[in-house]
Amino acid sequence: MTLSFKLARFIFNLFDANRQEFYEDFASALRDGAASKERLQKLAARSRARRTGAAPLYEHWLRKMRRMSFGRALQGTVPSYEVMVLTAAEEDGRLDEAMVYLGRGIRLTGKIKGTYFMSLISPAMAFVAVFGFFIAYALLIVPQNLQSLPLAKWPTVSRALHDFSVGMVSHWLLGTVGLVLMGWLTMWTRPNWSGRIRKTVDHLPFLPWGSYRENESTNFLVSLAILLQSNNHGMKEALMQMRQFASPWLSWHITLMLKRLALTPNSPAKALDTGLFSVRVMDRIEDYSERTDFNKALYMIAFDHGEKALELATRKAVLAGFLAMGIVAIVICVIVLGTVEFNQAVENYVQSIH
Repeated sequence: MTLSFKLARFIFNLFDANRQEFYEDFASALRDGAASKERLQKLAARSRARRTGAAPLYEHWLRKMRRMSFGRALQGTVPSYEVMVLTAAEEDGRLDEAMVYLGRGIRLTGKIKGTYFMSLISPAMAFVAVFGFFIAYALLIVPQNLQSLPLAKWPTVSRALHDFSVGMVSHWLLGTVGLVLMGWLTMWTRPNWSGRIRKTVDHLPFLPWGSYRENESTNFLVSLAILLQSNNHGMKEALMQMRQFASPWLSWHITLMLKRLALTPNSPAKALDTGLFSVRVMDRIEDYSERTDFNKALYMIAFDHGEKALELATRKAVLAGFLAMGIVAIVICVIVLGTVEFNQAVENYVQSIH
């Protein structure tokens, strides 16, 4: 793979809006009678002429399409669930419909991911601010205070601030490695850790696994609804196709769904109750499916749930901002309390000397 291809692929996936616009424009071209190869050839030639940098990606797809379908040619360059939807729809001759559904789904999930990302900014800034306070305390305030009062005579709060801040600065390398490993482990376990224990952890509040479950459940519901709308296969076939492209965590849920579906083939809504969705969403899926066709019900709920997930993410972002400000305020209050306490101890120490 050339550097230009890797760069084109990175830019294409960097923002969801890039893929959304591509799918919607591609679907419009297909509806007007254009063929997939012709459309890609036109896009590649235009990109070459204008030097936009996207041509290597389009040409990569064209080379792969000599031996496979358009949907499969995209594998490895776009998210796996999009390949799954496009491949299934292309087999049924409904590629343009699937691209329209994908465009709508990407627009919705992109907004949700953007809101979740914004919700992380305030805690991250608070984390940096708090550590900045402690580093400044260890490097600037502690040396001056040691000249005024021996460490053995420091009061409780000041001594605790000294021990924590100095320890953090002294062992910064160990702390940094620990944070990096903890962050990596958290990111790795989100798509890979599965099982009954993970199912319980997923529903605990204020943990990264819970947020991951909420986000992925929305993507799963939208993808399943699109898949059922864009091909003529049933629930079992759709789930089996999704499992081929799923992460180990999601594959575990889909396997449970297939087992439950085999036990209750006439109640597909109950098969989805594996812990992937919240109780409220499962109640809606079951209620809607009892009143109308399951595929139509799932499609309505999928996008409606996505809108509600966006509202929930917005509320969480606001709450995270207030919590972050609260943490910073608490740290400042502790430092101020320690300073006042220390000044009083210095006065008492000076009086005792005289």
